[in-house]
Amino acid sequence: MRCFKVRVSSTLNAADRRKGELRFAHVWVNEKVLDKAEALARALLAGQGWAIESVELSMAPSPQEIAALDPIQAAAHKRALSDGSYAYFTA
Repeated sequence: MRCFKVRVSSTLNAADRRKGELRFAHVWVNEKVLDKAEALARALLAGQGWAIESVELSMAPSPQEIAALDPIQAAAHKRALSDGSYAYFTA
């Protein structure tokens, strides 16, 4: 499992965002190999209409770190375990 915190900008106008709007994407990918996980994260974000500005964090959390996740991150981790990947966004 890999997780990324990525600074992204919207590539489209939608009900919940404007083109060019910046956010942080928190992406969980159920993949051990870093290059594959990053490629999957990039594809997921592009498919949702986001362009990557910068990768702020990239890590493979330990079991202890996963056990200590806050409720939002724990839910994202669980979703990535079942779906293969998951992303949520913050301002």
